[in-house]
Amino acid sequence: MFLGVNIRLSNLAWLVGGFTAALFFTTLVGPLQTQPVLPSEVYENLRALSEPAQDVSAKRITAFVGIQTGFTTNHNNPKYNYENRREALRATWAPTNESERSKLETESGIVARFVVGHSPDSGAEAALNAEEAMHGGFMRLDLVEGYADLPRKTLLFFETVLRQYDPQYIVKVDDDVYLRLDRVPAAVEQWASVGADYIGCMKNGQVIKTPRYRWYEPSHALLGSQYFTHTWGSAYVVSRKAAALLTSLPAGSLRHLANEDVTLGAWMLALNLTHHDDRRMCTPVCSPASLATYDYPSCAGLCNAAVQLRELHTSPACGGPALTPTGALPILEPAIFFNRAVDPKWEAKALSQMARQRRAQAERVRVGAER
Repeated sequence: MFLGVNIRLSNLAWLVGGFTAALFFTTLVGPLQTQPVLPSEVYENLRALSEPAQDVSAKRITAFVGIQTGFTTNHNNPKYNYENRREALRATWAPTNESERSKLETESGIVARFVVGHSPDSGAEAALNAEEAMHGGFMRLDLVEGYADLPRKTLLFFETVLRQYDPQYIVKVDDDVYLRLDRVPAAVEQWASVGADYIGCMKNGQVIKTPRYRWYEPSHALLGSQYFTHTWGSAYVVSRKAAALLTSLPAGSLRHLANEDVTLGAWMLALNLTHHDDRRMCTPVCSPASLATYDYPSCAGLCNAAVQLRELHTSPACGGPALTPTGALPILEPAIFFNRAVDPKWEAKALSQMARQRRAQAERVRVGAER
């Protein structure tokens, strides 16, 4: 038993070899593939690895909500004061004390924790320890916090969750996002009904190849000019199966890119998992459908979280009922349809290009005949 996942040691060597090869070629190719990269028997073994844990100590829950937070390094910049963000979150949508956390878990099957590693600064570490002793509600990870280590933090987060719980889904949300926690159980039912494994606001975009720009990717030569489809990193969801597959692999077998969101996207692309574009995970304003609200796409979160979290929480739009009068949670139309055999926009563009080519060829023939 390893991290709540049954692993057949006799199959591990060839399984990891096949998986690593698939990840390498998938990362090189970039666009989503319509056919599996690995042989079907490899996928069957991967699926076996992700069967629900038999460890009775892992408590079955609906969802684990991990609020990713950190240590303040510059107290003169209020935008990146993480203590103020956590204080604002406790004053708004995050459970404040053990009583509220217990009630949330009992009534909704939702566990919510601040997720953070450690700091090399003893003063910062002591301050966080004191905050944890006062409020509780932290999940501490065995790593030193830093932007360059966010992919590792994500893996450790998944590992730690699966060690302690058996969730249907794991929700990752940054501490500068307003989350409708009361809508998560209904959303889980919807995601499970379509077999979704990797959920959020999907995007792709240009690979940044110059160090002077933000989001620079040192491994750009492997990726080409355009990123594969992946979620915004501010708020996304993975199924238990997806998290179990990732954490069952030996350390060092997954490629880490510079940015956490595209790194996770590469991992998801290499596995036979179901992507789901859910625009409720990135609404710029609260609505009857919104799950995660932040200043999308101008900021990768709320631009001034400590202030805006409170403003949103007291607004009528964010304070509406969790569900509609009929007990439903509305669904927003996706921007990307993964189940379409044909992309209408691409097809229209291709037909237009072929028409231009035919006209150009006819013109060349006409000019040649006149000569």
